[in-house]
Amino acid sequence: MFAKPYRLKSNKTLKNSEKKCLTQRIQSEFPVATDEKVKELVPSKSATSCMKVVLHSGDTVSVYVVDGVPVMIDMGDRLVPTVCALWKVPELVPTIRIHTPVLSKMQGGAPLYAPGVVTEGCFPQFRCGAVVAACTSDNAAAGVVGQAMMSSADLVRAPMGVCLETLHVYGDQLCKEEKFSKIDRPKLGPASYDNTADNIAFDFNQLTIQPIREEWPSLVKEPKPAPVANVPVIIPDEPKVEPDVTPKPIPETQPDENELIDELNESVTTDCSESEDQVPADMDGLLRWCLLSFLKTQAKHIELPLKTNLLYKNHLMPFCPTDRTLEVKKSSYKKMGKFLEAMQREGLVEVREIDKGVDALVSVNTAHPLVRSHKARAPQSKEPVQEEGDAREYVPPQIRELYCITANVLDLFAPLRKGTALAAADVRQALVQHVAQRGLAQARGSVQLDQLLAAVTGRQPQELMKWEELTTCVLGRMTPSTEMRFADGTVKLTKSRLEPIKMQVATRSGNKKVTLVSNLESFGFSLRPLAHACQLLAGASCGITRSAASRTDQLMLQGDQTHLVAKLLIEKYGLPKKFVEGADKALNKKK
Repeated sequence: MFAKPYRLKSNKTLKNSEKKCLTQRIQSEFPVATDEKVKELVPSKSATSCMKVVLHSGDTVSVYVVDGVPVMIDMGDRLVPTVCALWKVPELVPTIRIHTPVLSKMQGGAPLYAPGVVTEGCFPQFRCGAVVAACTSDNAAAGVVGQAMMSSADLVRAPMGVCLETLHVYGDQLCKEEKFSKIDRPKLGPASYDNTADNIAFDFNQLTIQPIREEWPSLVKEPKPAPVANVPVIIPDEPKVEPDVTPKPIPETQPDENELIDELNESVTTDCSESEDQVPADMDGLLRWCLLSFLKTQAKHIELPLKTNLLYKNHLMPFCPTDRTLEVKKSSYKKMGKFLEAMQREGLVEVREIDKGVDALVSVNTAHPLVRSHKARAPQSKEPVQEEGDAREYVPPQIRELYCITANVLDLFAPLRKGTALAAADVRQALVQHVAQRGLAQARGSVQLDQLLAAVTGRQPQELMKWEELTTCVLGRMTPSTEMRFADGTVKLTKSRLEPIKMQVATRSGNKKVTLVSNLESFGFSLRPLAHACQLLAGASCGITRSAASRTDQLMLQGDQTHLVAKLLIEKYGLPKKFVEGADKALNKKK
């Protein structure tokens, strides 16, 4: 975050009540932070301030400074300790060891790759998306604070790809801030993993890789392998019945030590992957979780190449929980292309440019250990988007004018029931069929009325009427209605004739013209996405307002935009011209 210069937005001193809220938040987000440890970070009589800074990416974060030393970084959804805070309280977050030359690379802005991590000994346990610190082999003082891109189990089992995204590193622009005291990294001696209850207590060198079992078990009983020394034996409290897709050999009455080792490996993997079953709280983790779910369940059945915008809309967003919103712009990647580049470095996917400016997914790695160990949920049922434009493009409802059957014309449309909605073409087809069956057609486009048509039109039997006059008279005896068919499949029928959409050019102060568009909500339009579409199309500001005499909201565009609005509603969204007042005049107007 602080690899490039930032801009100071505000700086204020915290009151005692605000300082108390900060200490309570630290204790709630970091369970290991006791009262004594929190007092080391934020003493009761310290001078504490809050700096709001605008990063080079445009995001705004807050930095809490205690006695001239940055302690906490507030990212909105969580707190991230600085390296200065971890020098005082190292156990706030899990700490991993990296090779000493790697630190200089990370100070230059590079992420941490898995081969740069020392995994010997008792490795700490953490989940994907957690805040993790990193120290060098020759100095136990933390030098990097970042966000884990994979869990500790995946890092030990498959050490490849990016494992830590750098958030703050010793020597970045935050440490060089002139307002702070001089920040020097202390020398605490060589680092080593502590053998505590929070760590996974096993030696990586003693982990055994279970070979792939054959489809058919051997008919010859294999000899038992030699026992392995110093291997802990786990006795489960209750037997677990887990599904296995491969046939298992005939179990023996007494489990040997090799089977106990396998149980130990499976228990370690299960304990570390239980947290992965939960959807990550941060946007970066949610993006990665949705991609892994897609690779687990759908990647084998899709046709490649697949454009990245369709991948995001049709295959990643359906896996997002209903109470969450998947937005790439709110992640650290900011763009879908950068996210897929990071996933390509991990070996999950392969992305290429198939056309100028068009990227597509050309290969997927469904055999990746992260994909095989991932447990996906069923995707939400959403209608796929077939458009190749913007993935966030607004889809308006389809408007159709209908006519409902009334008691006056019920006999003409038998066996249909009263209240059935018909299009004008269907009404004319029913009239043509009725006239043809009874031979009522006459010369010069006339129709001789029978008893039924005479009762419907209010004329005398045997009287002649023109086809257009007859159709208009029948439609006038029916109830005009408007059907709105939305993108999600829902249909709304309004049994009344809607007032048309009105466009008005008004003059504001300073002789500035604005275009007011009213009565859009009556036709089922959502004003916010429609305003965004108008803003992009016109290249001018567009907002939502309401006049004093109006009961509904209306769009307000800068300048005379009647031609643009009419073209958008009629030509792009397919709204009939009769529903837009002054449509012909607006369409013929020069831009």
